[in-house]
Amino acid sequence: MARPGEQNIYARLALLWTDATWGWFDHLPPSGALETMLRESLSEDEAQALCDIPLKTVPLDFVTLDEIAARSDFPPDRLEQLLDGVASRRLLFSKTTQEGKKAYALLKAGYGYSQIFFWDGGKHPRAQYVAEYFKSPEIIKATLEMHTTIKTKPFRYIPTTEAIDPQWQNVYPSETIEKVIEKAFKIALAQCPCRIRYEFQNGKPCGHSLDVCIKLNELAELIIDAGLAKEISHEEAVQVLKKAQAEGLVHFADNTGEDMKHICNCCGDACWNVGPIRRRQVPRDALLATYFLRETNEEKCIACGECVKICPVAAVELEDGVSKVDLDWCIGCGVCVPRCSTDAIRLVGKLDKPRQSLNFADLHMKVNIERSANVEARSEQSDR
Repeated sequence: MARPGEQNIYARLALLWTDATWGWFDHLPPSGALETMLRESLSEDEAQALCDIPLKTVPLDFVTLDEIAARSDFPPDRLEQLLDGVASRRLLFSKTTQEGKKAYALLKAGYGYSQIFFWDGGKHPRAQYVAEYFKSPEIIKATLEMHTTIKTKPFRYIPTTEAIDPQWQNVYPSETIEKVIEKAFKIALAQCPCRIRYEFQNGKPCGHSLDVCIKLNELAELIIDAGLAKEISHEEAVQVLKKAQAEGLVHFADNTGEDMKHICNCCGDACWNVGPIRRRQVPRDALLATYFLRETNEEKCIACGECVKICPVAAVELEDGVSKVDLDWCIGCGVCVPRCSTDAIRLVGKLDKPRQSLNFADLHMKVNIERSANVEARSEQSDR
């Protein structure tokens, strides 16, 4: 049931999934791999039904079936059948509102797309298509551009607990990863999408644990209900964090004061954010929010090299018998702190970086305003 003039509904859906219509990927080239996957996974009617869902600025912002039906050419019963069929195949989020109404949310970049193909750890053709899609140099470039061309960063790093000065735990409670876990009403454990994608693309694993991808609250509920993750307790989540810290993985989270949805545990080999910094593809502060930096007490340092080996972004080296950190690339993750046997390392707050206090919705509204402004500015330049 494609509408007149809609030559390729799958291309349209690909734009919605990747948020290109909001300017996330305004330089995004056509994707044969993504469109092929959509064609093989969805009928034209299903793709059209998904395109009838209004694209919301804030991820996980649901739209009721009645709202979708008001703008769709499908009869309400047929529309519901189509959307429920897609949701049952885990290509659409669905839930029942407190008022008892059916509601749906499109996958959005970072909040379902492309993670739904990897969270369950499955090795299936759809995951292969999406992995190939993200292997393209053009897609890698566009992925980095969507974060580096805006001032407000959607994501940030949270230091390991051992690296946090106890006094900060009262002043900045969201800086303590255990306190973030403690406040969550639902916790899900999934497989790391970046590492599964890496294995598809390279034919071998990166060597780090897969079962360290933690989702919180509403996002946790959705992926547990979809069978993409398992529910875990607060105590189990803390054990996952400790395992990740022992591996030198970096806590990656939403850049909010409260109401976080993500705690990924990232490495410099496979993960989309730490990897480009480690490879010096993009400046640290252009990609993610970093609120701390490492400081070394050179008199205590015995040049054992443990911090050099564990640094996920290769920002530490031994020089003249002491450990030296490159402050332009340090991400303030703190994974080096518990490795230091002489307590020569500590984290200090970045003086030029105020804490982000926005809630989840306001953060994404602000990000969208900045991206829209960038798109408008580029459009004006191209018209000159």
